[in-house]
Amino acid sequence: MIPALALYLIGFLILQDFFLWILLRSNFRAYKGKMEEEWPNISILIPSRNEEANLPACLRALESLDYPKEKIQVILGNDQSTDQTASILEHWAKGKPWVFIVNISADKLHSMNGKANALSQMAQKANGEALLFTDADCMVPATWVKKMVAVWKRSEAGIVTGITNVKGLTFFEKMQSIDWWLTLGMVKVMDDLDISLTSMGNNMLISKEAYHAVGGYEGIPFSLTEDFEIGRQIQKKGFKGVHVVSSENLIETKGQKNFSDLLMQRKRWMAGAMALPGIWRIVLGLQVVFFPAMLYFCFLYPFEGLLIWLFKVVTQSVFIYSFALKSGERLKSWDLILYEIYYLITSWSTIVYYFWPSKTDWKGRKY
Repeated sequence: MIPALALYLIGFLILQDFFLWILLRSNFRAYKGKMEEEWPNISILIPSRNEEANLPACLRALESLDYPKEKIQVILGNDQSTDQTASILEHWAKGKPWVFIVNISADKLHSMNGKANALSQMAQKANGEALLFTDADCMVPATWVKKMVAVWKRSEAGIVTGITNVKGLTFFEKMQSIDWWLTLGMVKVMDDLDISLTSMGNNMLISKEAYHAVGGYEGIPFSLTEDFEIGRQIQKKGFKGVHVVSSENLIETKGQKNFSDLLMQRKRWMAGAMALPGIWRIVLGLQVVFFPAMLYFCFLYPFEGLLIWLFKVVTQSVFIYSFALKSGERLKSWDLILYEIYYLITSWSTIVYYFWPSKTDWKGRKY
């Protein structure tokens, strides 16, 4: 009985990867086309807390944006940094009348997480028709704003989610990159079926109308994943959400430096995942249960088990590779194979760490 249940579970997850690939090929919404109207005024919001190592590259990328400069407002938030973040922001802002620096106060940290508190104060200064969000450890392409705005205008969405890739040369960074491709690939496939699961705060556009409709960040329930929560509240108000994936809006970000930081990040993400509808929590749970089921089946039937596991890895790899290719990124086959080991370790470590009785540390603040 138990071997049969294990085999059913394994088969379900293999079919899931297969159908994800089929849907990616047959139902992918590229949102191509040119803007037919004048570019609107937009505001870009980037909060920073002790980001002296990352800010120079982030700010240089902003200088290369091909969006009309007279239509851009950049709002930079200094969230009580104790390093050189403030001086880097002030130096870069000199001679740029379209750049504003907001020194964040901690008045509302009791009702919002640190990032939501910063973005709430920054958004009060925004004069654009749309608010674009990214992080200080990210580098945007020159075409980022035009692509996000064009999709927003054509789709009439309240919120537009972009695509982000972890860039790095180490094995740990490459594995994080593949992890992002897999997760965002699933999100994109569901979104193209008009089932929106989440948004992503380091590559996101929200129309000012939608932002004010939910009362901004101060108007949403407390959450460690403020991007997930504001996206959910915006869609509850009846606004459409879309996920656009292309090389034109592909943002590069830094990976976590070590396994401890990765688990802390995943614990925060899990808090958002637990707010998903029950059916999606079950699907996520099955992803994790796959590994003990597979190991059990391999113990009973070594040859057949390893063959089935290899087929699962190949199916999963084809989906990830195909999705990354939509953004012009080519992944290496060997990395995709090794990812299965990484996935086994991190998925179970994340579950254990999420339920471990400890607070989540984010940018030096504990929740």
